Amino acid sequence: MSRPPRRLGIVGNREKEGVRALLPPLVRWIHQQGRRVSLERSLARGIRGVGAGLTLSTLIKRIDAMLVLGGDGTMLHAARVASEAGVPILGVNMGGLGFLTETNRDSLYPALTRLFAGRFHLERRMMVEARVRPTRGGREWTAVGLNDAVIHPTERSRVIALDLAIGGKPIGTLVGDGLVIATPTGSTAYSLSAGGPIVRPTVEALLATPISPHTLAWRPLLVGADESIDVRILRGHPPATLALDGQVLRRVTPTDEIRIHRARRHVSIILLTADTFYDVLRSKLAWATNPLGTKPQ
Repeated sequence: MSRPPRRLGIVGNREKEGVRALLPPLVRWIHQQGRRVSLERSLARGIRGVGAGLTLSTLIKRIDAMLVLGGDGTMLHAARVASEAGVPILGVNMGGLGFLTETNRDSLYPALTRLFAGRFHLERRMMVEARVRPTRGGREWTAVGLNDAVIHPTERSRVIALDLAIGGKPIGTLVGDGLVIATPTGSTAYSLSAGGPIVRPTVEALLATPISPHTLAWRPLLVGADESIDVRILRGHPPATLALDGQVLRRVTPTDEIRIHRARRHVSIILLTADTFYDVLRSKLAWATNPLGTKPQ
């Protein structure tokens, strides 16, 4: 049993089917439960009965928990903001695969009933931080992500050569389409598509997954949570892009020192049922489906 939130904030993707129609009755219902609710301004725009909304920077300071309506992209954006304020988030999948969302629109009201009754727990998820330090002057750049930090050629038809060091120890030069540094939460995202393993989200580690390496010797590597990964683009190669969660982008060049490590802050995910990780894998990855159509013995 956890402390129920009294002030709920709602953010989401208003372009997702059903989101705008859902909001007026949802806001009324939350008020009927004796809770206060505020919407992010861009979500509330043009919808009657939900108020004018607040800027996200103001909203996050006035709530105890955040309800996120959308898919994984919306959750990733919300997680970065919520982690700054220490506000837990509950995701509602409004369509698509939705690895990060705890519930869906059909079970929204029962989920909120459990939330307001305190029948939930918080799962702490580590985040990844990327730092870029220009060696030819300029300010250091820093960004965090919940899923991953990805370095790839800006021109997709080109390969990239990356010198890597882990914990200060050089490990070699990776030539290929790039590198994914994923958290355990992000192990089911880009890293999985690139051939990386699935890691339980509560594990404290980082996952370095090469993207289409030009030699079979390069394999995904699980790195200790307290180790840092230093990356330099080999001289003579064109600029590349560093992307956090596919949403926060930075141009990087061979003159930049790039360090990727565990972020100091984390995000708390609201879970309404106990230990659903393997259930989610069975459902989202269709592991429960028998492709041969035969009955088990």
